[in-house]
Order: sequence, then structure tokens, then C-alpha cells
Amino acid sequence: MEKEKFDSLMKNLSTPQVDTPIQQQLFRVTLMNTKRSSYVSLLFLILPFLFLSGVVFKHYLNLDIGFLTSVYEWISKLDHTYGDNSILNWIIRFLLVIGPIIAMALSLMGIIHVRIESDPKELILSLKIRWLNLSIIIGAGIVFAIFFLYLLVENVP
Repeated sequence: MEKEKFDSLMKNLSTPQVDTPIQQQLFRVTLMNTKRSSYVSLLFLILPFLFLSGVVFKHYLNLDIGFLTSVYEWISKLDHTYGDNSILNWIIRFLLVIGPIIAMALSLMGIIHVRIESDPKELILSLKIRWLNLSIIIGAGIVFAIFFLYLLVENVP
């Protein structure tokens, strides 16, 4: 009788439930490492920033500040000497205009997390607050806007 009682008790036992925090249940994928994306983004912003600061210091403030204005003078001398015939000029133009867009994309990839829900079939994007990446996105957007507006004003009749 004792054995039957024990067996019935064992059959009626419920398995314990462990509550896991919601953060452990969610699987979020970061598209790129945050630090790596910010460093690579800064590399894509160096040339446009040095060029713009050289333009501002040289033409608007009439100051010659060593390295800042020398990058601008070097680029303008290359453009004046070789024009459209130099592949280096095209690479520099590409980096000046498209570099900020690449920097914004890389910084966004560092702070966006992607999660796929299979039951309701949803793609959930979350944004991690990293001030360096967010400031790179804002700065790259400003630099791109300056170059884009310059190209628009200069080339539209």
C-alpha cells in the first residue's frame, strides 16, 4: 500500500517552473561591434572633416592652421593639376561625399539590434544608446548635408 501511495504522489507531482528574466529569453543580434563600428566610422570621417575645416579656416577665417589647411590645399592642388583624369581625384571625391554615408551606416550597424519573432512573424529592431555612435551619426549627417548642398547649389543651373 505504501508503494502505491508513493507512486501516485510521484505521478501527480508537477515539474517546477523557473522564471527567467525576459532579457535572457530574447535573442538579439548586433549587426556589428559597437567600438569597432565607431572607430571605422571615424576613419571615414577624417578626410571630409579635414577638408571642410580647411575650407572654413582658409577662405572664411583667413587663417592658415598647418595640417587642417594643408589637406584642403593638397586636394585643391591635385584637382587643379589633374582634374578628372586622375583616379586619385575620383577616390578623394568618393570619400568626401560617400564617406559620411558609410560612416553613418557603420555606426547604425553598431547600435541596432535585430530580433526575429517566429510566432507573429515580426522583425524587431532595437536601438542601443551609445553616445559616441549617435554623435558620429549626427556629425556624418551634417558633413554629408554640407557636401550634398554644395554639389546641389554648384551644379544645378
